[in-house]
Amino acid sequence: MIEFKKKTLKLEFNLTPLIDISVRLPYAKTATPIQKTEELTVYLTAKGETFLGKKQVSLEQVYQIFCHKIKETNYLMVTIKADKATPIEWVVRVIDRARLAGVRKIFIVTDRKLKSKTIRKH
Repeated sequence: MIEFKKKTLKLEFNLTPLIDISVRLPYAKTATPIQKTEELTVYLTAKGETFLGKKQVSLEQVYQIFCHKIKETNYLMVTIKADKATPIEWVVRVIDRARLAGVRKIFIVTDRKLKSKTIRKH
C-alpha cells in the first residue's frame, strides 16, 4: 500500500516593504476632520445619587459638564452605569440632559451574567 503525506503550506506575509511609508493624503472639500473623543461615565445609585467618577453631582451639574465637554471636544460619549434598583425615570433624566447638551452616543451598561441561579418561566 502506498502512503501519502500531507504537506501543509505555511503562509508568510512580508511586511518589510510596508514599513516607513509616507503617504500624502488627497484633498477633499467634504473631508471630515478627526474628532477628539471623550467619554464620561455617569453612575446612578438606587438611592438616586448621581456621580461622575467619584464625585457626587446634581443633574444640573451633569448637564453643565456635558455642555462644557461638547464645546471642548465636539464629540462626547456618555456611559450610564445604574444600579438595577434605580428607577428608570432617573436614567431617562440623565439621557435627556445628555441629548440636550448635544451628546450623540449614549450607552447603558448592563451585566451579561445572570446573578440568580433560578430562572422562572411564565
